[in-house]
Amino acid sequence: MRWRIAVCLSGLLAVLLTGCGGSGMLKTKGRIVKNGQPVPLGEEEYFRVLFVPVVEKGERMHDVYAANFNREDGTFQAAGKDGKGLPPGKYRIAVAHLRGKRDLLNNAFDESKSPFVYDVDAKTEEIVIDIAKPKG
Repeated sequence: MRWRIAVCLSGLLAVLLTGCGGSGMLKTKGRIVKNGQPVPLGEEEYFRVLFVPVVEKGERMHDVYAANFNREDGTFQAAGKDGKGLPPGKYRIAVAHLRGKRDLLNNAFDESKSPFVYDVDAKTEEIVIDIAKPKG
């Protein structure tokens, strides 16, 4: 009987030490539109979406996180480096409309110039990136 109590307490302790909230990584979702409408893509075209952490002056740059883009419906989901998402934080979302290696948006929304900046946390719902109406 005592060993059962010990096993149960050990299991409870393991749960408490690892936390109940999971990894804390977020699989934030969004979509890319132009004037509120889905962007038609040519056969060899796609969007590259990157979440770039916004850091204060003097802070070290953190990892950049890729998103998986679904060309069928124009949606994306933050995948991160290992497919588990990205940590909460403030991100500049870089967007490139690519045909081959050429950005049809002329790097207007690259990692350093993109006006699409969002605080991403567990409450973040869908992020809508309207490439015709950049906020800034």
